[in-house]
Amino acid sequence: MMERIDKAFSVSPAPDATYHRFRHGQVIVGKIESIQEETQKGKTALVRVGEQLVTARLQTSLQAGNSYLFEVRHENGEIYWKPIAKQPKHHLTSSIQNDEAAQYLLQKWKLPKDLYPLLRFALAEKIPITKEELFYIASLVEKVEHKKEGLSVLGYMLARRLPMTKDIFFSLLAVKTNPPLFYQLQHVESRLASLPPHQPEPVEALRRYIQQMFHTPAHAYESLVKLLQSLQQPEPNAAQQLLNRLGVSVPEIAADKLAKLQAAMEKRDFPQVKQQLQLLFSPFDEQTFLERFQTVFASYRAGLLPDEQQRLFSAVLADADIALSMFHLLKQLLPKLGVGDEAKIRRALKTNTFHEAEFSSLKTLLLQALEDVNDPALKERLQTLLHHINGQQLLSDIEGPIRHLFVQIPFQLGRRHTDATIYWQGKRQNDGKIDPDYCHIVFCVFLDHLKETVVDVRVQQRIVHISVFNPAPRLPELANTLQPMLKERLAAHGYTLSALKVEAVAAKKTPMPIDAAFDKRYSEVDYRI
Repeated sequence: MMERIDKAFSVSPAPDATYHRFRHGQVIVGKIESIQEETQKGKTALVRVGEQLVTARLQTSLQAGNSYLFEVRHENGEIYWKPIAKQPKHHLTSSIQNDEAAQYLLQKWKLPKDLYPLLRFALAEKIPITKEELFYIASLVEKVEHKKEGLSVLGYMLARRLPMTKDIFFSLLAVKTNPPLFYQLQHVESRLASLPPHQPEPVEALRRYIQQMFHTPAHAYESLVKLLQSLQQPEPNAAQQLLNRLGVSVPEIAADKLAKLQAAMEKRDFPQVKQQLQLLFSPFDEQTFLERFQTVFASYRAGLLPDEQQRLFSAVLADADIALSMFHLLKQLLPKLGVGDEAKIRRALKTNTFHEAEFSSLKTLLLQALEDVNDPALKERLQTLLHHINGQQLLSDIEGPIRHLFVQIPFQLGRRHTDATIYWQGKRQNDGKIDPDYCHIVFCVFLDHLKETVVDVRVQQRIVHISVFNPAPRLPELANTLQPMLKERLAAHGYTLSALKVEAVAAKKTPMPIDAAFDKRYSEVDYRI
C-alpha cells in the first residue's frame, strides 16, 4: 500500500553466519549459492537468505542451487548450519519450500495449527526463529480474543526483530484492537469518579490529569483574546455580554497588558496566556472558564444567543486560526500522553538534572496509580491504556534511512471528543535531520458531519499530492473550491500542490494510519562484492 521513498542502498560484503542475528536453535530456509572451501572443520558455503548472502559452515555435503531448511547449531565453539527435515536426499524446491518447511516443523514440534501462517511467514521472510520462541508465541495467542490480529502483531514483531516479550506484544495489540484513546480515557475517568472518596494521591492525581486533558480546547483561549480585543471597538456591548457569560468581567484593559496577552496568543504559548489572564483577572479559574466556554459554544451552535452576540461569536470563531491552534494542541498533547518520557529521562541523567526535571505525564501517572488501585476492572483498564501509549512508541522508530512516527491523540473538536490518528514516514538526511522534501503522511479523524475522514499526503521533492477519502457527495465540490487557498498556503512554505483528489472508496480500500504503521518496511540489503 505504501509507496517507498527512493533511496540508494549501500553495498557491503556478505557477513559471516556467526553474525548476531543467527543463534543456536534457530531455523531458516536458505539457498546454496556456491561451495567456497573445505577445511578440517567442514565446508564453507555462500547461502542466500532472501536478499542477503551469508557465509555458513556446513557439516554435510550439499548441492549448490538447492534450497534447504537449516537449523543453526552451536557445537564445540563453532556455529554450523545443519540441514534438517527431508534433506539432503530430497531438497526443497523454491516454489514449495516455505509451505513444506512450515508443515514439517508444525508436525515435528507439535505446534497448534493456528501458528502455521505465522511460521510460514517467518520462513518466507527469512526470519530466523527458534522452537522456544514459537511455543512462547503459541502461549500468547492462546490468551487473546482477537487471534487474527494477534498473529498479525506477532508477524510484525518478527519482521522488526522485536524481542518476543508479553509487554511488547500486548502494547502493539492494544493499538491494533482497542477502541480510540478518547473512549478509553472517558471510561477510565468515569470509573475513577465512581471510586469512594479519599483515594491515594497517585489515583487522585490521575483523575485530575485526565479531567484536565478533556477540558482544554485551545481555541477557547483564542476566542477569549478576540473578545477582549472587541472591547476596544466603538460598540463593545455584545463583547461585554459574552465575556459576562464566560465569567470574565472587566471594565477596561490597559493597552500594554492586552498587547502582552496578544503576543503570547500569537506564539500559541498557552502557559504564558494563562499567566497573563491570571494577572488581568484575579482570580482566574481555568476550569470554570473552560466549562462556561463549552456552555456558550453549545448555545451558539443551537442558535440560542441574542442576535448581536450570535453574530459576534460567529465572527470571533471564524477569525480564529483553528488549524494553527489544532497544530499546537496536538504538539502539546504528545508530551502530555508521555510520548518521549524515556528520552527526557535520558537527557536528565546525562545532564545531571534528574532531580530538578518534572516528569508529569499520563504515562507516568498511570504507572504510579497502578500500584494503588485495588479495583481489578479499573486496574485492567489502566494497564490497557498504558499498553496503548507504549504501543504508539513501539510503532514510532528509526530504521535505516527512514523515520516513522505513529500517534493517536485524543482532543476536543467542537462538541465532539475524538482521536487524531497520524502515521508519518520521512527520509533522514546524512546529518540525522528529517528531509522536508520527502515524506508520507496518513491522517484520520472522525468529524461530526463528514464522519470518518482519511487524508493521504505524499511529498516528493516538495511536490505535494493529497488524497481525501470520504463518501460525502458534496466534498469534491468543496475541495475544488478550497484548492486555490490550499495551493497558496503550501506555496508560502515552499511546496507545490500537484493534485487534490477526493475519493469515495470502500472502507477496506481506504489507507488507514494503523495499517500503514504495521505495513512491511525497509529492510537491510547486503550485496556480494
